[in-house]
Parts: sequence; structure tokens; C-alpha cells
Amino acid sequence: MYKKAMVVTLLLALCVVPFTSCGAAAKPTISYWSMWNKGEPQQRVIERAIADFEKEYGVKVDVKWTGRDVTNAIKPRLLAGENIDLVDQSAEELYGGVAANGISSRMNDVLEMQIPHEGKKVKDVIGRETYDAYVRKDGSLYIIPYSVVSAGFWYNKVLFRELNIEPPTTWEQFLSVAGKLRKAGLDPLAFGLQTEVYRGYIPYHTAMRILGPGSLNAAASDRTGKLFEDPRWVEVGNILYAFSKKGKNIFMEGYESSVYPAPQMDWIMDRAGMFFCGSWIPVETRPAAGPDFEYGCFPFPVFKGQNGDPTAIECSPFGFGVLKNAKNEGLAKEFVAFFLQKKYAESWVNDTMNMTPRKDVPAPKELRDIRLSLSKAKTTFRKDDGVQADYPQWYAAVYLPVLGDVLSGNINGTQFARQMRDETVKFWAHRK
Repeated sequence: MYKKAMVVTLLLALCVVPFTSCGAAAKPTISYWSMWNKGEPQQRVIERAIADFEKEYGVKVDVKWTGRDVTNAIKPRLLAGENIDLVDQSAEELYGGVAANGISSRMNDVLEMQIPHEGKKVKDVIGRETYDAYVRKDGSLYIIPYSVVSAGFWYNKVLFRELNIEPPTTWEQFLSVAGKLRKAGLDPLAFGLQTEVYRGYIPYHTAMRILGPGSLNAAASDRTGKLFEDPRWVEVGNILYAFSKKGKNIFMEGYESSVYPAPQMDWIMDRAGMFFCGSWIPVETRPAAGPDFEYGCFPFPVFKGQNGDPTAIECSPFGFGVLKNAKNEGLAKEFVAFFLQKKYAESWVNDTMNMTPRKDVPAPKELRDIRLSLSKAKTTFRKDDGVQADYPQWYAAVYLPVLGDVLSGNINGTQFARQMRDETVKFWAHRK
């Protein structure tokens, strides 16, 4: 009797530690901080996947719907010793705000993981072009994408058909299109100089065409400024000057003082023929678009004698990053692979009108032109060639002000290259 009592007591003790109740283990809990806000279409897709993952894996996902500033929000928590396993944001934010601080875990192993219920590896279902620009020289990858963003010249296909205009592929053709639009009484290109993202788009795409991916990033970090002495930077400056009112007058009237969202609204209302922007623009403008508006998009034109890959295109994914020393690193990576199932990718496309990295899930009809350009690209490059994430102070103190000068037509190509050189030297002279 005494021995039986001892056995019962021991069993009861085992039921308490480490179990919350006899026979039921405490569920592992993934700490996940997300960039989406509660109620957004993107949040609802992820939330459904979380519920399925919890049920199938017998775990708990403690998710914080934090909003766009998530990478800054997690920093004090991490400094205080709080465990955070998983975070999502744009690749530039994850690399600039997390990986740059040495707190990211490599995600290369996720590419080799199986997609649940599909018998395929992650690397077999997502296009390499969707993350290739973020593989570092040592082979490290710190993001696995679930959404893909690119950029190009947007236009109304109905308008172009009415004016008998074909999407241009070369700079000469682009200038011809601008002339036809101007002749039809339209501003050729909607643009707002006072909005940072607009100001930076055209310049770095010009540099990617003329000098190639990585050229701007390398020049930004060159303390001597000598990389900006390459005569091709003068050519970049001349192209930028050509867009200005003092050049070939391609931008819309009043662009110098225009701010978001005025340019995109001018474009969607067919007051301007083209607008250069990221692939989120159909989502933002669809409510204002007329019933006959048909979204089209073509890549940045190529130039004679350019050194960049003519098929190269921006690819700026949004995706998952796992934190270094995360307590549930393996389980967090399991969720990443879980979310890449085809059914969630299809929901992402249908519910959020965004592109997925999965090769077997078509883009929304509004984005099919730009997705085709991505699939044909031999080379992809980071947004802003990575300078905003890698050198944010240089971006703000040197790059944006000089761009303002040349896009206003206040300086020409030669002066642009010289100012970029001189201001870069001054910038780095005050930093160790």
C-alpha cells in the first residue's frame, strides 16, 4: 500500500512538471511580430494560416500586429532580453534594421525545407529572382519572401490604344511617347519632387541601366568619391536633367512642389500619361480608377552603350526573418515554410492584390505585366540599390538633396556627378 502511494505521488509530481496538467504538455509558443495592422487584408490571410498552423502543429503563435514600424518596435524588447522568434517586413527593413545589427538568423536552410502537404522544397516553388538580390557575398540570406514588389512605368492601356502608343523599350522611344502624350494635351509623366520615394525612383533606375546593379551602393560607400568620377555618372545626370522642366519637360506641370498623393491621382484620372511607381499602385488607386481603366506597366527603358543588364529589374520582397538566438528558431522556420503553401499564396493574390514569390500562382491581372518582366529578368536589384538601408544618413544628407537639384533642372549632368563626388567626400570625412 505504501509503495502504491509513493508511485501515485511520483506520477502526480511528473504531471505538474513540466506539464500544465496531467497528460497534456505545455504548448510551445512562437513569438511573432508583424508589420501588418489588425483588419488589413494581408493580416487576415496570415491570421488564417496561423490558426491552421496552431491546430496542425499543436503550438501557439503569440502574434503582435505592430504596424509598419515593427523593426524599430522590437529593438527595445530585444535589448531588455525578451525573446522574439519571428518578424516580417520589407527586405530593406529587415536587412537595414535587423541584419545590419547582427541579430538575424540565416534563412538559407528554409530553402531546403519541405512545403507541407506538397512534397516540394521551398526553393523549388519560389522564384529565385524574388530573393536573389538579397543573397550576400558570403552566401547568407536573411529573408524568405511571401510577397513581391517591383517597379516600373504605369500607364492606362486604354489610353495608349486610343493614342496609338506602344510601350517603349528604349530611351529614344520613351522620348517619342512623351512627345505624343504632350501633343495630346497630357502631361507625359506624373511626378512629385517633394515626396521622397518618388524623388529616388527614376534616378537609381537610370543608374542601374547605365552602370549596373551595385554601382550606386558602391559609390555611396566610397570615401574618396572617385567612383563618381566615372563619366557614366555624368550620363546619368544628363538623363535626370532631361526629365526636368529645363530639359525635355517630361514631368507634369507643378512637379517641383507636388506631394503624395497628387501625382498618382493626376495619373489615374488620365491627366498624365505615365507614372513611375511600385507595384502597390493598383491597390492604392483602384478606388479612383474609372471602370475602363486598364493597368499596364513597362520596365525602365534601355540606353545606347549601357553597361547594365537590359532585363534587370527591381525586386523588393516582403517576407519573414528569424531572430538570432531565438528560442523557437526551428519552429518559426517551420511556419515560414507552412505559409508558403499554394493555398495561402493564392489567398495572398486574391485578397490583397499583391504578387507572391510562388512560380505556380499567377499575379493579379493588374500586375501581370510587371510579373512577366520579373520572370524574364536575368538580374534583379534592391530598391535604391540598397543605399537607403545600408547608408541611411548618406541617403538623406547627400543623395536626396543632389537629386532635388538635378530633377529641378538647377544643375546639369556634369554638375550632378561633381556634387555627388564632393558631397560624398564631405559626408564620410566627418565619420570614422
